[in-house]
Amino acid sequence: MVMEITEIDKVLADVGLRSPALHCLEPNEELYRVLLMQPEGHILANAEGVRNENADLARMQFQLFLEEAARTRADLVIAPEYSTPWDAIANCIEADCLPPEGALWVLGCESIRIGDLDALARRLEPRAIVVREDLPSEGRLFTDPLAYIFRARPTTGNGATRTVLLVQFKTTPMGDPDNFEVKNLQRGSRVYKFGGGPRELSLVSLVCSDAFEFKAHVTKLYDRALVIHIQLNQNPRHHQYRGYREDLFGFPGDATELICLNWAHNIQECCGAKTRCWKNIGGSAWYAKSQQLDVRDEALNENHKRGLYYTWLGSAKAHALFFNFAPATYMLAATKVAHLGVPAPKSHRLGPRLLKTHFWDPTSNKWAEQEVVDDGFSSVCCQSGPAEQTLAQIAVRNPLEVERLLALSAGELVLREDWHDVRYLDSVGIDGRELIRRITFCQDQDNEVKEFRVARLKRCAHLWNILRGEPLPPALRDLRDGFTMEWSPQTPHQNVTATSSNRRATAIYLGEDASSEKANEVEKTVTELLRRSLPEPEMRRIACQRVGVWFRGCDGKIAYLDRPQYRQFDTAADTSEFDIGRQE
Repeated sequence: MVMEITEIDKVLADVGLRSPALHCLEPNEELYRVLLMQPEGHILANAEGVRNENADLARMQFQLFLEEAARTRADLVIAPEYSTPWDAIANCIEADCLPPEGALWVLGCESIRIGDLDALARRLEPRAIVVREDLPSEGRLFTDPLAYIFRARPTTGNGATRTVLLVQFKTTPMGDPDNFEVKNLQRGSRVYKFGGGPRELSLVSLVCSDAFEFKAHVTKLYDRALVIHIQLNQNPRHHQYRGYREDLFGFPGDATELICLNWAHNIQECCGAKTRCWKNIGGSAWYAKSQQLDVRDEALNENHKRGLYYTWLGSAKAHALFFNFAPATYMLAATKVAHLGVPAPKSHRLGPRLLKTHFWDPTSNKWAEQEVVDDGFSSVCCQSGPAEQTLAQIAVRNPLEVERLLALSAGELVLREDWHDVRYLDSVGIDGRELIRRITFCQDQDNEVKEFRVARLKRCAHLWNILRGEPLPPALRDLRDGFTMEWSPQTPHQNVTATSSNRRATAIYLGEDASSEKANEVEKTVTELLRRSLPEPEMRRIACQRVGVWFRGCDGKIAYLDRPQYRQFDTAADTSEFDIGRQE
C-alpha cells in the first residue's frame, strides 16, 4: 500500500464530529505537558503478533501510566510501538479515565487482528467511538496499531464531547532476516494529520518503519510541525530510519520538532523456547530546531539530573536531547513548535524541560519518582585515575563543566572565544550517525564512543601525573606544591590553579600520537584565546607564560613544547601568533 497523509477533519466529519482543538498545536506562548512511557522490553513475537511477555504486569504498569495522564491532565501522552495492552485502554475508558478536551493520547498498542479490534469497538460502543481505516478482516494476519484517544464535539449543535479512539495502522513492514512483518502484518495506508490550519500547528505520527515511506511527504509537512515517531527498534539510528530526520531538518526555518520514542535498552525477545537479547540502545530523543532553545547550563543540567541529555546535531543544525536508556516514564513541559501572533517579548521557544522521572517500584507495584537519574558517568570516571574524585565532584555540580574541562585539558578546542559553548564541544556534538560521545552520559555502548570516552579520561589522568611528577617550566613551578583542576566561565581558557599562589594556568596533554606540529598549533590557539579574553597587556603576558603543552615524543617519553618567546618572564609576547604580517 502507498502511504497517504489523511486530514483528520475529513475522517471525523464522516462520523459527525469536529476536529479537536489540541492544546499542543495552539501556536501561543503557553507551555504544554507531555507524558512519555519508555517501557522495559520483555516481548513475545510470533505469528500471533507482538505483545508484552508478562501481560499482567504490563496491564498494571500502563493502566497506572494512563491514570497519571488523566490525573495530571497531560496535553500529549505517548507510548511506543507494540507496547500498550488493549485491556489497559479498555479499562481506562470504562472507568472514565480519559484525556481532557484538548489533549491527545498517542499510544502504540500490542498487535491485534481486525476482527478482535471490531469486537473491542462493540464493547466500548456506549463510551467511545472507534474509528479506523476500512481494512478487511484477515484472520491470520495481525496489525501494528497506533491508537489516538481524544475528545471531539459534534459537527452540529452544542452536544457533549465524545471520546474517540482513532486507530492508525502501520503502513510499511520492518525488514528482518525472517521477513516477520512482511509475512504476518496486515498493513494500513493512512497516516493521520492533526491541525495544519492557517492558525494551527500540525501533528503526524509514524510507526517505526513508516519512516521509510515518510520521506516522500516531508516537503509538505516539515514547517510548523510536530512529528512523533514511535518504535520497537533494535537499531533506531540505522541510516534507513534516521534518513527522514535529515530531510525533515534540511529545510530552512526552525519551526520543526520531532519526538522519537523507543522502548528501553536491552530488549528481551521471546519466540517459542528461545530468548534473544537485542543489546539495543534506548535512543528515545526530542529533536528541535528552535534558535531560542535554552542552552544555558542551568536548564541543561536540570534536564540532565532527571535523565534528559543534550547533544548538538551539527549536520542538521538541530538540538537533540536523548532520554536515559532505562525503563521509565517522563513528564515534560515544552514550548510550542512555533508561535503565531505572539509579541516578541513573550515569544521564547525554549524547548522541553523534564519535570519528573518515574521508575517502576516492584515492591509497591507503582511508578516512583526518582529525582536524580544515573547517567553512567560513575562507571567510567575511574579511567581518569588521580583526577577521578575531582571530576566526580564537578559532575554533581555541573556535568557540562566536566565536558569543558576535559576538552581543554586535551587541547580539543576551536579558535573561538566561545569554544566552550555546547554547540562547539566535540564530546557534545553528534554527526549524522548519532553516536553519543558525551563523557557524562555514558549509556551508549558503541565501541567508537567507548574508546573516545576512555581516551579523553586517560589523557586527563596523564596530565595530572605530569603536573605532579614531570619537570615543570619556571612559570608553572608553583603547581608542584599542589593544584586544583577545574573549569570556570570566568576563566574559560585556563584549567588549573596553583594551591600556593592561587594563580591560574593552562595545562594540556595531547596524548600518545600527537606531533610537535600539533602541539605548536594547539599552543597558538590557546594563547590567542587568552589574548582576546584578557583586558590588560600584563595579564595577557602572564597568562600566556602560564601555558604548558605536553605530548608523548617519538622516544616514548613525555615531551614539553618549549616556547622560547615565553621562556623569560620579562618577554612581552603580546602579539597574536595568527597575525598574517608576522614572520615566525
